[in-house]
Amino acid sequence: MFFKTITGTFILASAAVNGHMIMANPKPFGGPDLDNSPLTSSNYPCKLKGDPATFYKTDGLDNTMAVGESQTLSFKGSAVHGGGSCQLAITQDMQPSATTSWQVIESIEGGCPSKSGQGADTYDWKIPDGVGPGNYVFAWTWISKLAGQPEYYMNCAPITVTGGKKRSNANETYDLISRDNSFPELFVANLADINSCKTEPGTDPEYPDPGSNVVRPGTSNKFAKVQGDNCVPKGAKSSGGSSGSSGNVDTNAGSGSSDNGNSGSAPASDGGSASSAAASSSTGAPTPSGFVTSVIQAGSSAPAFQAPSSAAAASSAPSPAGSSSPAGSGSPGAGSAGGLTGSCTSEGMFNCIGGTSYQQCASGSWSVVMQMPATTKCAPGQTMTLWGRDEMKSE
Repeated sequence: MFFKTITGTFILASAAVNGHMIMANPKPFGGPDLDNSPLTSSNYPCKLKGDPATFYKTDGLDNTMAVGESQTLSFKGSAVHGGGSCQLAITQDMQPSATTSWQVIESIEGGCPSKSGQGADTYDWKIPDGVGPGNYVFAWTWISKLAGQPEYYMNCAPITVTGGKKRSNANETYDLISRDNSFPELFVANLADINSCKTEPGTDPEYPDPGSNVVRPGTSNKFAKVQGDNCVPKGAKSSGGSSGSSGNVDTNAGSGSSDNGNSGSAPASDGGSASSAAASSSTGAPTPSGFVTSVIQAGSSAPAFQAPSSAAAASSAPSPAGSSSPAGSGSPGAGSAGGLTGSCTSEGMFNCIGGTSYQQCASGSWSVVMQMPATTKCAPGQTMTLWGRDEMKSE
């Protein structure tokens, strides 16, 4: 009898875990072994398990989607926890880590993954205009409403983007620009080793920086502000949005199908989108053609377009171009190719030299000078980010 009691308890506990929501479409990394319980600091991002090179394999995951066409976000599981708030984001870091920078393409405040709080719904969304053809990682995050304690869920999927705009000349250069404020950094909370941000159980969080594309499809929303500052991935920096919704809120979201008959969320608004890093840091693979954004890996001698790995990875407040003095430096000398040497205090600051090479303040010292890719230019001077964008033309 005692054995049966233990067995019964185990079955109930397993059923509760299995009932948690998991992203069904786009098809996520992790396969049938993907753990769908809330994240911990150790498996952020994407519910990472084991070796990243194995977990992030794209074998059998065909999530091809064209720019501007309606896509479906759907789930499996039954424990919708009364709904909550979700974000959709993308990055070109094909093996995301705790320091990866993301760009949010849609914020769903309240009513996700259930508009009524009773059953899982499906949601319509789009790849925004301006995202070029290539491979990305898509992320769905969720702050559950009625879980009894603050939680954070996240699943990720590889996506292949087709269509959109492209360069008319493969040899065109593209300038480096600041991060587009329409696509803010990913919101992260309730993970103590990532940041100190907390959400309030029983509420639908209002994202501090939701971006310009915000929908509120819920039928019984109870909005609340978030406790804490810089609620972003480890080492990243907030895009500077004010507390609460700052985007264009759509409360009559979309016309997508749903499990309980409610409509889906409105599609993402058009605009120049971006993602954090152009290739996996383990491969050093070049970025796909089309719209590209990247930050340069601090202190690295590898090619410029790599997955971010420093505290500067997602800073979005560039210093004026053309600054000639080193940020926070005492008396630096001239390094190779006109670079700076010696100590520096603005960790993560980039120094662009003549538009063709760069270095970075890393671990208190200026790094060696590294060359920009042949078709890439940077604005001479110092800035906290180097984001790249193609000079694209419509076909």
